[in-house]
Amino acid sequence: MTASTSVTPSATPTAGGVRPTAEPTVVAAPVRLTVGQARQQYLAVTRPYNVALERFELGADSGASLQTLQGRAKAVAAANLAESRQLAKIAWPTIVAAQIRQLLTINATARAYWLKVAAADSMSAMARHVQRAAEAGGKSPAAEIRKRLGLPEYNEADYR
Repeated sequence: MTASTSVTPSATPTAGGVRPTAEPTVVAAPVRLTVGQARQQYLAVTRPYNVALERFELGADSGASLQTLQGRAKAVAAANLAESRQLAKIAWPTIVAAQIRQLLTINATARAYWLKVAAADSMSAMARHVQRAAEAGGKSPAAEIRKRLGLPEYNEADYR
């Protein structure tokens, strides 16, 4: 598949009107990924966030300190933001494009809670915010994206 392009002539205002500039501006639309390319991209883009989530969970399950968990929560929020930015830049195949847009919305909501987890001043406050982050992502389209791309179901062990 090739990228579509549009050419917009540039112009420079002058006292007597508008004078075209020497170079037109060319804007290329991103090339939509094939399903095979999307499989690889999706796993690569989502891996750091999944690793950060699992690392936080391992810390919480092993009784890590509030300070340790705050640091891990900051890493989750940062990985969430990076994932969202990367997902938004990619021209996904139409079979997952709507689900990716849904995931971006869910990520933004979850990210706000992860920032609250990172700022929590007690384990109980942290637990409340983690629960809200989990609820925000509870209806995540990630499983559907994986299914449509022919990827295996999410397995925590793949990210530990």
